[in-house]
Amino acid sequence: MKSSQLLSLVLISFTLCACSSSPGQKSVPKKTGDSLVEQKTEGKRCVDNFDMLKGLNYDAFNQYRAQFDKINNSHAYFKSHEGLMEQDPKELMTLTLNDKLNMVCEQVKSQAFLEIQKKMKVISQI
Repeated sequence: MKSSQLLSLVLISFTLCACSSSPGQKSVPKKTGDSLVEQKTEGKRCVDNFDMLKGLNYDAFNQYRAQFDKINNSHAYFKSHEGLMEQDPKELMTLTLNDKLNMVCEQVKSQAFLEIQKKMKVISQI
């Protein structure tokens, strides 16, 4: 999967929350532009961490990419059947998918940091 494809999938997934709030639900007002900028920034960071991990530990990269692909497949299924779902299941699915996506992105970030630490340890022993 290319970085641009991964970025677009991450951004699509991060926008799930923005599309799923119910009309009767009260929430803290957000500026739509700011929210989209934050989502794009988060998505870009996640993709950058994926790219970095790919170069540092390809096996770990593949493990997390497989998790991301499962989330993306669930998202595609959800979107194709969204019209058949009532509001509560839609919100639950949205929250679950976003939580899982955020979890994978954080795990990738953490793994990339650990891999950099390993590299730095080797360098520091020179």
